[in-house]
Amino acid sequence: MLELLTFVLAADGKAFFENPAYLLGIPLIAVGALGVLVAMSPIELKWPQPAPAEEEYEIFDHPPDGHPDAAEYVKIGLLLSAITAVEVAIYYVEALGDTLLPILLVLSAVKFVTVALWFMHLRFDNRLLSILFTTGLILVTGLFVVVLSTIGASLV
Repeated sequence: MLELLTFVLAADGKAFFENPAYLLGIPLIAVGALGVLVAMSPIELKWPQPAPAEEEYEIFDHPPDGHPDAAEYVKIGLLLSAITAVEVAIYYVEALGDTLLPILLVLSAVKFVTVALWFMHLRFDNRLLSILFTTGLILVTGLFVVVLSTIGASLV
């Protein structure tokens, strides 16, 4: 490996640092070779294991503290599927013209907030987390709109 590196650097050092195949490929090959050597090694590596804590667990027949059951999640999944179907249908309506993108952005934002609040359980956590997550979505959407409006024409 060292001979290959010396050969490559001796040929043209500047070209080595400008070629992403060398910059990414050689370290990845080295890490992969090291991984193979460790995997094939007869020496067994043992990581320290924490001692299991002896705790008593309660078995719940129902979700704790107002968390929804499986039927509620199925309803949310069906709602998300319906919103996706509306998005696909709206995409093919030619009469919408320039209003197509804002409508799709709003529908995507509704799906994003629904997934974040229900499936990531933010709805049951501190209200501040939900506000931060939704604020991040609004900021990213604003940035997306600004970038597309300023340089969007040159990207096509």
